[in-house]
Amino acid sequence: MIADAFEQGYRVGIVSNSDGHKGRPGASHPGSTKFGAYGGLTCMLAPSFSRTGFMESLQKRHHYGTTGSRVVLDTRVTFEGPAKLYSDDPNLGNVTSKIANEAMMGDILRSSDNEVTFSVDVHGPSPIERIDIRNGLETIEVYRPYQEADLGRRIRVLWEGSEYRGRGRETVWDGHAEVMDNSFETLTPINRYNPDKKFDQTAPGRLEWSALTTGGFGGFDAVLKDSQQGTLKIDTTLIKEEISVQDIGRDEIIFENGGIERRIRIFRLPNTNPHRTIKLKRKIKLRKHGDNALYVRVTFEDGHYAWSSPIYIFD
Repeated sequence: MIADAFEQGYRVGIVSNSDGHKGRPGASHPGSTKFGAYGGLTCMLAPSFSRTGFMESLQKRHHYGTTGSRVVLDTRVTFEGPAKLYSDDPNLGNVTSKIANEAMMGDILRSSDNEVTFSVDVHGPSPIERIDIRNGLETIEVYRPYQEADLGRRIRVLWEGSEYRGRGRETVWDGHAEVMDNSFETLTPINRYNPDKKFDQTAPGRLEWSALTTGGFGGFDAVLKDSQQGTLKIDTTLIKEEISVQDIGRDEIIFENGGIERRIRIFRLPNTNPHRTIKLKRKIKLRKHGDNALYVRVTFEDGHYAWSSPIYIFD
């Protein structure tokens, strides 16, 4: 939906909610039905804990969303020269403005700077797998808090996406994985919302599962007995592939299958990732035509996402 908004020129904030009916924000499990998503949470960066404060936060887009994880996230932009900070979207009519040298998530500003400093500060309850830094529809950088030399025997296999939008979009990923001339020491499921669904190690080198996605992702981490030996075979109804274990590295291997980002991704992780807190600063060159919508998507190892509301900058 955020991509739709950018394509149509809207300036919006990002919230994460759920259409669950259990009255448990942030704990709305999909249960045993064909729903494959967990209820989200929105963090309001409000001036006061009141309805007035929350409405001001919403109006100014001072908020961020997660898929249910409790995350502390801050994004800011600093300018070399003075920028004009608007109290609301200037396209909406009569709004006030002031001069500023810094902006927080959700702000809308006019600036003649060629580049700005974009700062990210994130604190998560689980290790951070990656941070996607984006300008509108473009991903500027994928930051991972570990290097190739840090990688170990742990590989991650993820299935994700949906067939289309609307009801009936679920994609079934029932299948199995085998590692030939090697074995799985440990197997850990990711986003296994329904414990009744199969996730069984039936042999030292074989895993069988039942799973589906409706736009999000699921999968597993496997710690291999040998970090380089053998071949990994993935067999699902939609995707059947074989990959040499030694070819699995920090950059993901992607097998597409149409739909909306319906695919399997495979990559390698450190045996232990200690990075739950990350602070970044990046110089970002600004486009001179249209909006620069600067925001991040943070992916955590436990299967959760967090998105900051964009900071909108135009000339």
